[in-house]
Amino acid sequence: MTFAFFARRGLPAALALGSAFLAWAPPALAQTRAALVQSVDEPGRSPYQETQSNTTCRGSTVCAFNFAQVPVGKRLVLTNISGYVDTAAGTLPNGFVSSGFGGSSYATLAFTGVRGPSGALGTRIFINHSVQAYFGPSEPINASFHVNGTGDTMSGGALLMLTGYFVNLP
Repeated sequence: MTFAFFARRGLPAALALGSAFLAWAPPALAQTRAALVQSVDEPGRSPYQETQSNTTCRGSTVCAFNFAQVPVGKRLVLTNISGYVDTAAGTLPNGFVSSGFGGSSYATLAFTGVRGPSGALGTRIFINHSVQAYFGPSEPINASFHVNGTGDTMSGGALLMLTGYFVNLP
């Protein structure tokens, strides 16, 4: 058909002819729907962050932190440790987080810090470490700073923040 055919018959005829072609078109194939997928282990779905402070360790060589237990049915993946501790002589303390995941023996994750400013409470040591540690259901999370054997003591406060995410257990 030519343009002249449609021009003589007008636009209504062209629309009717187009509709006739559509009526004879083969049926469309059934569309399948995409399966809904949920990433249950994605870190952003169940974030974890807990902060503890301790001022009772002034004058001692150890500063301990007891964080909440991991909820039943969850596993904690610890990804970062940050905070500070004040020491009298500016000794870099050793820091530890212990995990008994997978049995009764504890794996200890060690960390240390960098010296910050000195003031009335001694020298502030800053901590910021990326880590990868695992804690099982109902497991307590214990951490500590130690300046044992250096002649130094904790002189002010200490703060420790743990960051990570929970994974649902089957």
